[in-house]
Amino acid sequence: MRARAALVLYDADCGICGRLAAWLSERGIHVSPIRSAAGDHELRDLTRTRREATVHVVDDRGRRRSGSDALPPILRSLPRLGWAARLVEAAPAPSRLGYAIVARNRRRLSRLAGLRRCRATRRQV
Repeated sequence: MRARAALVLYDADCGICGRLAAWLSERGIHVSPIRSAAGDHELRDLTRTRREATVHVVDDRGRRRSGSDALPPILRSLPRLGWAARLVEAAPAPSRLGYAIVARNRRRLSRLAGLRRCRATRRQV
């Protein structure tokens, strides 16, 4: 069995990120903002820009995955979505592209979704 998400670190200044984190939390997944004590500890080797550029997942063994690589452990942690994790792993290019598009446009997407304004600046993904 592969590792599941033990902690998801997200950008609390992003409307979409915050909404997804709340949804994950409601399903029993531990979430914490990147700018928190947990984020400072788990992401201590990354610059602030790299920390805030993507979502990060730390599994129960302390292994970190970021960006689209974080999707499989998150999906595996959700009931009945193990198949989606396998799909992302089998075809990583489309998930990387989709993740990059969403990450680069999260400010616009937050606004279109009527969520609080995303204070994220254009960051490298």
